[in-house]
Amino acid sequence: MTPPSPSAAPARRKRRRGVVSEYDFTRPTALAREHSRALEVAFEAFARQFSTTLLTRLRQTCTVVCTGVGARSFEDHLAGQPSQGVFLTFRTEAGGASGLVVLEAATVMTAMDFLLGGHGNVEPTVLNPERELTDIDNRLIESLAGRLLGDLGTAFAGTVPMAPVLADVDQTSQFLTLAAPADVVLVAGFTVTLGEDAEPAAFSVMLPLNPVLARLTENRGAHDGTEEQRRTAAHAADVLSRAVPELPVDVHVRMTPMALSVQAVTALAVGDVLHLPHPTARPLDVVTDDVALARAVPGTSGTRLACLVVNPDEETR
Repeated sequence: MTPPSPSAAPARRKRRRGVVSEYDFTRPTALAREHSRALEVAFEAFARQFSTTLLTRLRQTCTVVCTGVGARSFEDHLAGQPSQGVFLTFRTEAGGASGLVVLEAATVMTAMDFLLGGHGNVEPTVLNPERELTDIDNRLIESLAGRLLGDLGTAFAGTVPMAPVLADVDQTSQFLTLAAPADVVLVAGFTVTLGEDAEPAAFSVMLPLNPVLARLTENRGAHDGTEEQRRTAAHAADVLSRAVPELPVDVHVRMTPMALSVQAVTALAVGDVLHLPHPTARPLDVVTDDVALARAVPGTSGTRLACLVVNPDEETR
């Protein structure tokens, strides 16, 4: 048997060598394939819907394209966004988690110019980052944001039902505290083109990852399986709901418990008397699994000890 030549071994080792990339296991950012595909479909539907909305509102040729969907930390997401722009904070639903839409100032100002009957030519002074938004600017931005969030809710209706509500409009990301820096969020990237000869501009939509994945998993589980499997599952749930009320449950009647130190417990001997803190006029507790269900007074039923359940309000009468 001929031993391999010295030059062959380094070649094999070289072929095995791959590209090493950093991965933080404390902040996993990989989406499951089925989740990723479902979210891509929803965001692509949003892009088509928002394109139509911009076309009808601005009376211009507008194109919105979804460029990708992924998960990353909130800190990394903000680091990749412009420090100045238009930041739309919203709630996914009343009292729900927060989301964020980041638009370039030039994109928003161009859209506003079209809304006011202009040709999309924005003066450089209007794009000055230090220029604060006027009341008219805020009204127009809120109107546009309402349409955008409405399209987002419509696109996710069949995937992750939500009713986004605008919360605030900011011009800088400096004071955004929608999540902890290490929290993983869902981010979708888009490009928008306003007008026939305009250059595409980037914008992004951020959603809270955990609530979205939880609702997505719940909805997918509800629709998985064949009709026969769903019928079998429904029958099993019905049988379970009718059988549970008939299951035997241990019920205890007890006095008010007392606390003793370990030393006092180990020192107990035959004949010792424990003074219970239970008043003689107070009913006993009817308990199951340490949960008091009712109050009862002691008594007998024939030759057996028994208790009579009373209304808790009657214990003070």
